[in-house]
Amino acid sequence: MRQETITEHEGGMWPWLFQRITAVVLILGLAVHLFALHIVDLGSLNYANVADRLTSVFFMVVDFSLLAAGLFHALNGLRMVLLDYGFRGGRRVALNAGLWVVGLGFFVYGVWALWPWLTA
Repeated sequence: MRQETITEHEGGMWPWLFQRITAVVLILGLAVHLFALHIVDLGSLNYANVADRLTSVFFMVVDFSLLAAGLFHALNGLRMVLLDYGFRGGRRVALNAGLWVVGLGFFVYGVWALWPWLTA
């Protein structure tokens, strides 16, 4: 009985593990983000101040980590919900491929939005 329960769930161990890892990355990244913006007085919230902050390697790493972890965490969560509703076989492969394409598209869009500060 226990073996049947384990093999019936098709989410996979690695997506499960990465869901937990990205949750920790999101919590830590958001804590750093909120600490830097609201606890440490880095200046008023305006375009020039944000631009100065984004030129630093530290904040760029935090932003890219939040972008990647947030996308993976959200899309993997959506994947798990849809798998619970019966995506099996070819539909599961199409679901995985579609979510990877959507995730990579949004990641590229996020990198494009931050590109002016990468090249500054």
